[in-house]
Amino acid sequence: MLDHDADVTIRDFFKEPFTVAELTRLIGTRPITDFISTRAKSFKEHGWDRKLPTKKQVIAAMIEDPTLLKRPILIKNGKFVVGFSMSTYEAMAG
Repeated sequence: MLDHDADVTIRDFFKEPFTVAELTRLIGTRPITDFISTRAKSFKEHGWDRKLPTKKQVIAAMIEDPTLLKRPILIKNGKFVVGFSMSTYEAMAG
């Protein structure tokens, strides 16, 4: 995206964490599994590889431990992609 002269705002959510309201709004009705980083050490520590808690509990855990949130999150014109996908980024850059 940066190579395409896109207007980009970068947010380091480790330094500027999301609020519960922001994450809830971002996730909306999408499956919470689209937003969980299964590579995070705490994913298995929480036992989420066996059974996920409620969406509300996952969001609370993501606020406490941002490594649980899949990265990066790219948002443009109300559309977004979670996780790395160069082809999707290029399509969004248009």
